Parts: sequence; structure tokens; C-alpha cells
Amino acid sequence: MGMETCRPKHHLGTLILTDPTPIPLETPDPSSMKQIGIITKRSDPRAIEASRDLAIWLEQRGRGVTICEEVAKRPGLPSAIQIETTPEGLTQGQDLVVVIGGDGTFIGAARAVGDRNVPLLGINMGRLGFLTEVAHDDIYAAFEAILAGHHKTETRMILEISVVRDDVEVLSRRVLNDVVIHKGELARMIEFEVAIDDQFVFSSRADGLIVSTPTGSTAYSLSAGGPIIHPSLDAILLVPICPHTLTNRPIAVPGQGTATITLTPDGQDRLLTLDGQSGFPLLHRDRILIRQSERRLRILHRADRNYYDVLRNKLRWGEQVGDIYLPETE
Repeated sequence: MGMETCRPKHHLGTLILTDPTPIPLETPDPSSMKQIGIITKRSDPRAIEASRDLAIWLEQRGRGVTICEEVAKRPGLPSAIQIETTPEGLTQGQDLVVVIGGDGTFIGAARAVGDRNVPLLGINMGRLGFLTEVAHDDIYAAFEAILAGHHKTETRMILEISVVRDDVEVLSRRVLNDVVIHKGELARMIEFEVAIDDQFVFSSRADGLIVSTPTGSTAYSLSAGGPIIHPSLDAILLVPICPHTLTNRPIAVPGQGTATITLTPDGQDRLLTLDGQSGFPLLHRDRILIRQSERRLRILHRADRNYYDVLRNKLRWGEQVGDIYLPETE
């Protein structure tokens, strides 16, 4: 698809750090981690094995554990460990949900959490993993610290997306990373107009447009030339994909605003992709409304975690550029 063609493999991005608002943190309470759900990348045998081992380790330390069916099929699991068949079930009644997989698994887990106020902790079984930032080899050291109360919980922005067609809302969703408006199968540009709080910003002919949260700034937006935005910033990022006019540059706008993207009647196939995991066909004159949700996602970290360390390690800053290759996260 055309929007893939402009992804640079060695792009390390620009970091936006202007006057960040402190991320809301919660006081650690080691006694609160009594019931723990484990969401697993079910197609990955290593993730299934790691989930089984962690479930046994947690149960031996007096924690209630809930796992999926694929993990339950592994031998040697104590009978006290509970089994749920759906991701949504794995988030119900939990004090913490552990995600073992890659960033795609983490995004799916965030969707399964819904309106539940349960924090997520990501264990990386993928290759890059900005959201699943705890390395597989560091699982037990991380949990020793977390169960001892040495952790912090931050909150991340979520976007609400709605599609309005002939004054009727035909789609309503939430996303953690990004919303992408792009062309369909034909290798042609699409045309659209962007407004913020009903104020016209720009029109463009491009392969598409990425509307990203600060969390999503290290995902597709980064590959398309957008900056890295610190997750504490209250901002929404608009990144044109391969624009026809090179002066159409990425722009960060206030997070409290509402972005409205209107498709012009050019007759081309256009699609809406949400967090890279679900799609919706668009028609000409559809209006896509994107605003910050009142709900935020809670993410648990070790107390010694530093966002700049994450960036430096994941993007391998300071190394020779010719030696760097950034693969897909899943």
C-alpha cells in the first residue's frame, strides 16, 4: 500500500520536550497487587511459555492469577490459577494486567480494558517495543521490585474518533496510538481538509494523514517523519504522509482541541485505520472528528524507569547510524 513506501528505516526523529506537564503518578501500595491477569500474544510460543512460568511464579507468592486458554494448556499449572477465554475477561476484577508480547498485543489489551481503571504492565517479546518496555530477561527482577511496592503508575492520553456521514455518526471508537486516513488500493493521493476547533488549518493532497497521541509519536508517525513527543505533553500530532506539497509539515496542536478532517469528493477509495488493527471504509464528504477522551490509560512502570533511557535504548541513540535498523514491533 502506498503509505508504506515512505517509511525510512533509519529515521530517529526529533524530540519535543517543551514545558512538559508532570505525568500524574500514584503512591505505590504493595498490598494492592493481589489479583493479576496475564494477556498473552497467543500466536507466539515464547510468549505462552513466559506467561506460564510467570503465572506459576506469581501463584507461589500468594497472588491470584488469571490466564488465557492457550497458556492453560501448558503442563504444570496449579489448579488455583483461573482461566478466561477473552481479553476482556482477563481485565475484569484484576489489580494489574500484565501484557506479554509486543506493542500490538499491548494496544489490544488497552482496548480490552475499556472503562476499567486497571493498570497495564508490558513485557516485551517483540523486537522494539515502546509500550512493552520490560525486557523478557528482566521479568522477575521487575516483579520483585513491583511486588515490593517499588513502582509508579502514569496515565496516557486516549483519543476518541467518530465518523460523521450525512450528519449521522456511523463510527465511534477509542485509540491509544493513532488514527490514519489513507488511500485504498489505488496508488493515488487523496485530498482532505483539516480544521481545529472549526478553524481551518490546511488542505492537502497526500498519501494520507496520521493523527497521533504522544504515545503514538514513536509508532507510524515516527516512520512518516513526525517528531517524538514526550508522553506528558498535552498535545495531538498531525503528520501528513508523503504530501504532494513539501511545505505540509507535521504540526502539534493543543490536546484539548477537536480536529476535524473532511474528505473532498475526489472519487478515490479511502480507508480509516485505528491503532493499525482495525479499518473502516470512508466516503467522500465524510467528516472524521478526533478529540481527547476524558478517560486515560494507566500504565505501570518500575520506580527507576526513565523515559529518556527508553528512547536511548530502543532507538540506539549514540550508535553509528549505518548499523541501525528499526524493524516493525510485531
